[in-house]
Amino acid sequence: MSTSFRRWLVAALVALLALLVAQWFDARVLVDANIRAGLTYDSGPLFDLIPVAHMLTAAGVVALALAAWWSRSLLVGVCYALVGGYLVFLPPMVWTFDTVKNGMSAPLAPQPIASTLGQWFFSVEGVTGSVFTLGAAMFLSGLVVIGSVLRARRRSANAGVPTVPRAPESEPA
Repeated sequence: MSTSFRRWLVAALVALLALLVAQWFDARVLVDANIRAGLTYDSGPLFDLIPVAHMLTAAGVVALALAAWWSRSLLVGVCYALVGGYLVFLPPMVWTFDTVKNGMSAPLAPQPIASTLGQWFFSVEGVTGSVFTLGAAMFLSGLVVIGSVLRARRRSANAGVPTVPRAPESEPA
């Protein structure tokens, strides 16, 4: 297995694992704790779990950034930018395409698209919105990796071009 494929695979698995853990903890564990807190009027367990959610989110951001940087792959950069951008812009897309605007009686997008966007949004929303934070980290990491790979390619292409030595400048007397 080549090194670049291995790096790409690790970056993809880190992203998948980070998003799944964040979605599970935020949209399942914290939502259940929030529902229990509403039923029992005891919000202690919920407030005990929120710092854990923030630490998991921060660890996911660091893991995503390191995996993207370590991969040094244009494919990983593009995938991270696309998936992260989708997650970051999912809430505005839902509110733009799935809600009634300007007195219109129908959403701006066709119903299957609007309802699918709404279902995806409400399945990852959670209590702290950690999936959206990880999406922002993926988006920014992807853009940085794309920029660094393209810059490295430009530098390597320019390295083969011979430069004309400059004549030494004489100092005025």
